[in-house]
Amino acid sequence: MLGSSNAIVSTIAFPFWAYLMGAVAFAKFHDGDLAVILILTFTAVSGLVAPVTEQRQAQALKNANPKDGPRLVESLTA
Repeated sequence: MLGSSNAIVSTIAFPFWAYLMGAVAFAKFHDGDLAVILILTFTAVSGLVAPVTEQRQAQALKNANPKDGPRLVESLTA
């Protein structure tokens, strides 16, 4: 899941970076000040995106019973 969320954010970021760099597709509409504002806003907002798998893993660890996992002490005594 980590790779797919990274790919989605990168795909959404591409037009913003293309506009900032003055791509031919945006040549008629290019405004440097607007481009900087857009890319800074996108950078700040994209920082809020977190992979779902990490959140689920953290929640699972919080709810897990400590006796469910492997026990190092028991394996040494057996």
